[in-house]
Amino acid sequence: MANDPKNTIYIDVDDEITGVIDKVLDSSGKLVALVLPKRASTFQSIVNMKLLKLKADEAGKNIVLVTTEESLLPLAGAVGLHVAKNLASKPEIPAPPIIQKETVESIEEEAAPKLDEETGEGSVDLKNLAINEIEKTAKKPSPKDEDTIELDNTDENSATDTAMPAAAVAAAEAKKKAKNNKKLKIPNFERFRLWSSLIGSLLLIIIVFWVLMFKVWPHATIDIKTNSQNVNANLTFNLSTTSTTLDKSTNTVPAKLVSETKTYTATVNATGQQNNGQSASGSATLTAQECAPNLGQPNSVPAGTGITSTGNQSYITQQITTFNALGSGKGSCLNYQSTSSTPITAQKAGSTYNTSGNTNFTVPDRSDVTGTGSASGGTDDIVTVVSQTDINNAENKITTNTSGAKTDLTNELTTGANFYPLDATFMAASPTISPNASAGTAADSVTVTETVKYSMYGVIESDLNSLLNSNILSQAGSNQNILNNGLSGASYTVGSSPTSLTLTTNAVVGPNLNVTTLKKEIVGQKAGAIESLIKANSNVSSVSVYLSPFYVSKAPGASHITINIAKPTNSPANGSQ
Repeated sequence: MANDPKNTIYIDVDDEITGVIDKVLDSSGKLVALVLPKRASTFQSIVNMKLLKLKADEAGKNIVLVTTEESLLPLAGAVGLHVAKNLASKPEIPAPPIIQKETVESIEEEAAPKLDEETGEGSVDLKNLAINEIEKTAKKPSPKDEDTIELDNTDENSATDTAMPAAAVAAAEAKKKAKNNKKLKIPNFERFRLWSSLIGSLLLIIIVFWVLMFKVWPHATIDIKTNSQNVNANLTFNLSTTSTTLDKSTNTVPAKLVSETKTYTATVNATGQQNNGQSASGSATLTAQECAPNLGQPNSVPAGTGITSTGNQSYITQQITTFNALGSGKGSCLNYQSTSSTPITAQKAGSTYNTSGNTNFTVPDRSDVTGTGSASGGTDDIVTVVSQTDINNAENKITTNTSGAKTDLTNELTTGANFYPLDATFMAASPTISPNASAGTAADSVTVTETVKYSMYGVIESDLNSLLNSNILSQAGSNQNILNNGLSGASYTVGSSPTSLTLTTNAVVGPNLNVTTLKKEIVGQKAGAIESLIKANSNVSSVSVYLSPFYVSKAPGASHITINIAKPTNSPANGSQ
């Protein structure tokens, strides 16, 4: 069909306008019929229609859109494209839409891809192009005055009777809508969303700031001075893990003992060396010298005796050595030769124990015995072994975490049963140290493990408070109230055994002020009312009320109220209650 002047191309619903243009340009005929599917979204755009028309004109091709979609007819008419209901119908240019000037000015055309004239790729900047073309096309003569394109088997009557009324109806509808919508403006939803976000953010900031100002920042601090006095408490008590109740007669407090074993390790490289080669062996001829008045046959040298060469190498005799009864020489000293040579073996392996002939030897335990001889056959095979120094270095490298063990025991006491931990009873047992290799073992490294058992006692705090309060009131008098028994700042001394302790602290006694109840009564009161309320107690000497920040005029909630009861001037400050 290369010479066929007319081509028919079937368009898919997913085809883009650039793909349609490529198919048109690749066709061989001058007349190209594009058969459109239903709901062809690509041809719903005036810009796409204009691009198709533009490229077809540049290539010298006539385009006919074959479709029954009524919505496409005004767009085709606006750009001057022929339309036919089917391949057998007569193509005609539909009537363009009638567009008011105001409506045209409000249209925002979509950006269309610009196509390169040679490759068909890229993008085309058609800003305002569609609007101008619509205005120009709206002034064109009626489609009846345009030239028509003949398709095969064209039925003029059927084309005129069906296409034209539909086009006229579409044009009338477009004109009516344009007139009705002349003054209709589309709201700017982007601006609406922006303002909504700003208003929402501002409202959130206002809410957060309100919560901070009236719920978080308000605070009341009340300083109270009373007619109070110090009491130095000194309490000795005993711990018992078998008792279940407090015994005030013996000051015995039920206690709980907790323990934990910690393991620490350290590793160092082995630095020792050991020669696993062959030991040298040979023989030596021994001579004993005896001097007057002890002349006579010398005592024999037992087997297993160590002898030393001039190079300080040690050898072991392998058999007993005896000497002749008759000595040789002149004067007061005679030399007695051994009856036979003595086999010797080097004390350690290694080639350094190989000696040449006639090497001199001495016998450390026998100053009267010397000898000559040689040894050979010693070889070297050096391996790395663990030395005792390596083990000691690894042990010194271990770092114990005493504070971590103390924290663990404290957590164990305070969790669940809620015992009061006595830090003074914390102790560590003697550690157990074990290396993974003994000295002389062939290894590249040695790891030393240290195991330590930690323990600590805890008591029920109410039991300790009861004993301490009794001790304080016995000194201050039963008509006094304890303002602070000093337990939180107490110091402990362990006695002769871990279960015998002495508690020392400084307590404060004076008027009874229940801080918890007082806070509840103060909530919502102004500064003057707070002062009057507290001064009603005859033992209160002065009250100072501080409300913050500056805009706060009434006391906030109890959790935001701090009450400081001043201690006697001759007592150490123990902080706020």
